[in-house]
Amino acid sequence: MNYIFSTALPRSGTALLSKSLYTGNQVSIAVGPNIEIYRFFRNKLVSKYGSLSLKKKIKINSPLPDYYGSDERAELLKIMLNSNLKEKFDKKNWNLFLKRSQSKIDHDSADLISSFNQLKGKSFKNIVNNLLKIIKRKRQLKNQIKDKKNYYYGFHESWNICSLLPLAKSFPNSKFFIVLRDPRSVYASLSKNAKKRKELKVQLLSFIRHFRKYVILANYYLGLPIFKDRLMLIRYEELVTNPQSYFRKICKFLKIKYHKDMIDPNKHYDFVTKKTWIPFSSFNTKFSKLNSKPIHKWKKFLLNQEVKCIEFLCNHEMRALGYKFRYDTNRISFKSVMNFIKKDYNVKANWRTDLQNFKEDENIEFIRYKILKKDILANEKVLKKCFLLKNYNLKNLTQ
Repeated sequence: MNYIFSTALPRSGTALLSKSLYTGNQVSIAVGPNIEIYRFFRNKLVSKYGSLSLKKKIKINSPLPDYYGSDERAELLKIMLNSNLKEKFDKKNWNLFLKRSQSKIDHDSADLISSFNQLKGKSFKNIVNNLLKIIKRKRQLKNQIKDKKNYYYGFHESWNICSLLPLAKSFPNSKFFIVLRDPRSVYASLSKNAKKRKELKVQLLSFIRHFRKYVILANYYLGLPIFKDRLMLIRYEELVTNPQSYFRKICKFLKIKYHKDMIDPNKHYDFVTKKTWIPFSSFNTKFSKLNSKPIHKWKKFLLNQEVKCIEFLCNHEMRALGYKFRYDTNRISFKSVMNFIKKDYNVKANWRTDLQNFKEDENIEFIRYKILKKDILANEKVLKKCFLLKNYNLKNLTQ
């Protein structure tokens, strides 16, 4: 049996991807089964390898960070990228881990929760492996396939792009998806949800940094030998604009057969509701067939200043991915962008990973802006604070 691991920011189309592939009877992917595995893994690494300063900064309940802006965050990213899932899971944390795993709000794979008591293992690799076993048992492919090389079980988890490298080391018979979507569309979708439920409010600067993190780490992974022929970057826009040819491309990557039902939502099954799954957007729009309507919703929903902020602060990454811009970012002032960011910065948001100090955050963005304009040269330490890695060239995305 082969494994598949996928990651993306929320609202990036991974539910659609997983449901579509399942209809081909060769791929079974659970969406968002257990983010706590990666949070507890992060905590374990910090407690074992982190500096005293890092231990003080990272709280056990804190979200997975964007890694920008400080020495401690740069240290944590280095630890994560050099980590191994063979790290032991502390028995004393089991009850807390199980409780948090089972109590997640809006669980995307609620049908798996009843089996979480079977996740228990001596190492994080054991726990991931046990999760895969649960998925195989609960989300069994319809027919047994004789050739084990031609089917996959796995899962998608948002936020955990920093854990793909240890997953690749621990599961050599695995392949990976990183799903990217226009940040304006993702932010519009998240913001629309927050209109209905204030607890889902997303801080704009934090969102922007997480998008940039995904792009730069995707580029980094694509250049590593361990991911050669194992990692595919999936563009949501291409998935819905030309689904037939794009799913054929995905099937070729996985070396499985394409099936026409993959692009027919009437054939998509929802394991939670036990009914046909129909793709829908945060804008209460349901789709009987795959189409590109969702990729344009941001144009009417987002404020002009929100669009300017995203395009200005994600300019480097969006250009590398080939997105078209509404505004000429050369004519947008850094000051106007940060003035708007400051207003949003002071609005209560449960979802945020900033430095909790606007002047520090503004300074990081200013230095990054100047580096991209080639107005200043920066040393490796500064580059990592602004771009996560010393090399911020995104050439692997266009190969």
